Amino acid sequence: MELFYNDQIDNQTKVFKLKGKEHIHIKKVLRKKEGQKVKFTNGNSYCFSAKIISILDKESNFEILSKIKFKTPPFLHLGMSLLKSQTRFEIFLEKAVEIGVSEITPLICERSQKKNINIKRSINILISALKQSNKYFLPKLNEPQNFKNFIKKNKEENKLIATCEDYQKKDIIKSYNSKKNNLIMIGPEGDFSKSELEKAKLAGFKFVSLGETRLRAETAGIMACAIFSMIK
Repeated sequence: MELFYNDQIDNQTKVFKLKGKEHIHIKKVLRKKEGQKVKFTNGNSYCFSAKIISILDKESNFEILSKIKFKTPPFLHLGMSLLKSQTRFEIFLEKAVEIGVSEITPLICERSQKKNINIKRSINILISALKQSNKYFLPKLNEPQNFKNFIKKNKEENKLIATCEDYQKKDIIKSYNSKKNNLIMIGPEGDFSKSELEKAKLAGFKFVSLGETRLRAETAGIMACAIFSMIK
């Protein structure tokens, strides 16, 4: 059964309407009929089973039949530098949702070659990945933040920063803690600058390694999510 997204429904909702692209997809692409069941999520770990009450020209109407609340996964906040290639950054966003992450903050670092991001487009990519991978938790996507401000404002208990520089680093597998809120930062092409690494160290970040292989930035972000997903 296809999964649809609607952030306007919650555990108190009984009936609701659907307009726009999702309505068109149900009516003209899937050709759903009144009385058929459809599965929805609001991105907050809920799965709703809904029955189609009516399909009109510009909207569909639904009645919620049942709901399931899934356990919220351990918390991982990933601070990911904006990349020169928008496509590569979007690949990271897509895979991060599929694997699992709680929050994403695009970072503007000294070596970041891009300074902004299309938030609306990025959220649509997250939602699309959510539906395609049959997930029920949509990560929070923040506005891009400057590196210096970001390391001062974060509140996570376990703060990590991945680097290829020759620092005393621990294996990332041994550094994650599923019982705490985790934050890991991934740098841009060319890695974080030494000045940034020193500032992160003073702010309480621990240096970690993603292995001996030198990875592309987006691959490092994906791997950081994948490793965390296996931590018990």
